[in-house]
Amino acid sequence: MELGNNFGERILKREEISKVLFNKIPEFIKSEPKNVQKVKKMVDTTAFFPGGKGLWLEDDQKDILPDILILGQDFSHVEYYNQVASGDIKDIDGATWRNMIKLFKEAEIDFNRCFFSNVFMGLRVSDSMTGNFPGKRSKTYVNESMQFLLFQIETIKPKVIITLGKNPADILSRLNVKGIEIFKNGEVLKTKDEGLKYDVDISGHKCAVLALEHPSMRNSNVKRRVFKEFTGNLAEVEMLKAVK
Repeated sequence: MELGNNFGERILKREEISKVLFNKIPEFIKSEPKNVQKVKKMVDTTAFFPGGKGLWLEDDQKDILPDILILGQDFSHVEYYNQVASGDIKDIDGATWRNMIKLFKEAEIDFNRCFFSNVFMGLRVSDSMTGNFPGKRSKTYVNESMQFLLFQIETIKPKVIITLGKNPADILSRLNVKGIEIFKNGEVLKTKDEGLKYDVDISGHKCAVLALEHPSMRNSNVKRRVFKEFTGNLAEVEMLKAVK
């Protein structure tokens, strides 16, 4: 799966990135698998793309272009999105953001450098926020999502890609990318010293790739992480420090 030679200098301004990506989704993702609904509108708030803008909007740093791509699995289910869209709740108040903010602060990561996105652009038509995204059962939908993931990478041109949990790691490993085979099925999360890879080539774009536990389940899962002489929370902190 290749994009060709499109990885030149970025020309988009910070505020243009979200709009360009959102408007391109229908060109890549055309199938409508069972129990998946499209996001109708991108909410102008700090929230994972495509439900929100994917940018850190909590302070005025409009001149900073994101060069760290954070990848979750999906935005959540329809009811959750509707609550975010109506302003009844804020995505940033949830467990994913709370734990991620704490971790990133410990590693001194600038949130303005991050674009917070997902590998699947649809919403779950279910009551569950966890487990495999329903669209993962459709080979066509997965392939379309992988093509759009490549477009996200081409557009943002990140220095670092960070996967959250096993499913984003698995999808990233399917992009015919050499060097991150251990990311398949999230095996990287259980394997010592494999969580951080440098100079990964993705269709001609080279960047570091880092696998983290999903923040929403981090407290129960992070104990298994090992990086150099560090274990648990410190292993993920040190991996982040190594690429920031």
